[in-house]
Amino acid sequence: MSEYPAHIEIEPHVHLVRGKNEARFPEANTLIIDDEILTLVDAGSHPEQVFSTLRDLGHKPEDLDRIVLTHFHADHKGYTSHFRRISNCEVLCHPLARDAVESFETMMKTIGIVSPETKEQWLSLLRSRLPHVQDDYIVDGTFRDDRPIDCGEVQLTPIHSPGHTHDHTCFGINGLEKILLVDIDLTDFGPWYGNIVSDLEDFRKSIERIIDLQPPMGISSHLLDPVTEGLDEQLRSYLAFFDKRDEEILHHIGEGVDTVKQLAQVPIIYPRIPYSVYLLFEEIMLDKHIEFLSKNDLVLLEDGHIQLQRA
Repeated sequence: MSEYPAHIEIEPHVHLVRGKNEARFPEANTLIIDDEILTLVDAGSHPEQVFSTLRDLGHKPEDLDRIVLTHFHADHKGYTSHFRRISNCEVLCHPLARDAVESFETMMKTIGIVSPETKEQWLSLLRSRLPHVQDDYIVDGTFRDDRPIDCGEVQLTPIHSPGHTHDHTCFGINGLEKILLVDIDLTDFGPWYGNIVSDLEDFRKSIERIIDLQPPMGISSHLLDPVTEGLDEQLRSYLAFFDKRDEEILHHIGEGVDTVKQLAQVPIIYPRIPYSVYLLFEEIMLDKHIEFLSKNDLVLLEDGHIQLQRA
């Protein structure tokens, strides 16, 4: 078991199940809604964490009624198939997520893993760290952006927040005072948008939207505790990562680093590249920055070479 408690109560009927490894990838937090419809929001926490929480709440694993997925990523859909086999619960996701949740091959393509070399690197990583996500999944239905998910006493309000992925959805808990931020995760790494279906500008707008909502509590998928003190400041600091990365990219281009592949070797987004496949994610994110900087007349991109736009 973890050295920290497996779960904490957010409010009556709502419990945060903390992922192992301090909820860092490949783990992610899960919410249990202990209500008329016993619901998990995401299934990234290790079954030991989830099952011990269910036992503490007076339930058995087979009592689970429903899993709601926030997006298609492996650390969030995680143990869905395992839980579904035990409980025969229904599985819901955003309509844009369905294909990539159900099909392992589609998930890889949606991420951007298409070349044989990258596929093998990704499969090697999954075999070592996420062996449970290589099967196809069953999705029973989808939720709507404009319709709360009824659990009984608790209503979950979908807030489609694209950018991290195209389907990424935050959830208000009984209104918008407490928001599951999912992968607007407020970690020191900053925003992650390393898939072909990620969008840098959409991510900015999604964070700005959450800031405008002014929730008193934000619940990250990758922090052990909800954020209440200084949430607005933390969201604004998280948003500032985009500009900081732009500035660093412009600095290196000015120093003569003039291709995305060269920029990726610095690296700029990741502090280091721990697995070969992460280099792909670094390059995808850098491509999105170069596209943004080019659109705003800050760089010129010609034949794969980048230079600063001169006034």
